[in-house]
Amino acid sequence: MGLSAPCQAWDFQTKFLAATGKYTCILFDNRGNGHSDSPIGLYTTSQLADDALDLLDVFEWKTKVHLVGISMGGMICLEMVDKQVNRFSSLTLTSTSARRFLPTWTAVSTFTKIALLYREPRDQINAVMGLVYPSAWLDQVPSDPAHHQYETNRDMAISTFIRHMGQSRLQPLHGNLAQVSACLRHHFSDARLIKLQQSGLPILVVTGTHDNLVPPASSFHLNRILKPRRFHVFHGSGHDIPEEQTSRYNQILLEHLTFSSTFYPPTSSPTFIAEAKL
Repeated sequence: MGLSAPCQAWDFQTKFLAATGKYTCILFDNRGNGHSDSPIGLYTTSQLADDALDLLDVFEWKTKVHLVGISMGGMICLEMVDKQVNRFSSLTLTSTSARRFLPTWTAVSTFTKIALLYREPRDQINAVMGLVYPSAWLDQVPSDPAHHQYETNRDMAISTFIRHMGQSRLQPLHGNLAQVSACLRHHFSDARLIKLQQSGLPILVVTGTHDNLVPPASSFHLNRILKPRRFHVFHGSGHDIPEEQTSRYNQILLEHLTFSSTFYPPTSSPTFIAEAKL
């Protein structure tokens, strides 16, 4: 999961995959958030990757693991496959970056308002919604079948946010700052990306064109260097694609996992297909 987000934010995906009867899912809170410990100090994405690999060791998941990450989670995933690529059958990188993360002006101004200006929880939540999702989308009637019970997408997003936070614990300030530090110092070089590309691991890269947190250019950079099996662009979507475009995202993810389970590791040199569906 990404910065400051509880693991329950993967609910739409884990329930969908479990319902296929083909996959078992592990979702967890990163160090510094939710029900995981929040030790004092500045974290790194490499350190958070070691945490996740240790967790896989506990469950004895040594091979054939599909790895999915969003935002900071995608940064952590890059470090994980760099350390132990043979453990994994596929990699999915959503709304993330290999480069050092520099917050957008929209993100900086929004967090400043939340911290200094907004006192009412409703105002703070609405500010978060406007940062994570496109403003036009928030006021629309849900078109995704997974969210048909809500009058607007904003109602869905706020309800989901409150439910997930209620299932978790409030993130301590030092945990938030430590995770932010990990994002700001994250750097996965082009040389390491080329090494990953040459491993033949099937990779899916996903981005939205209206991401206010991680610039879409970061995903286009990943596409140029990694030459992923599939590059999917959600035109008009924001940062949190798994919740904004749940059904489409789930189907793309399932297709990627199914392909990777069948054809990886390859018996010959891999063929990469890069595509952008608008």
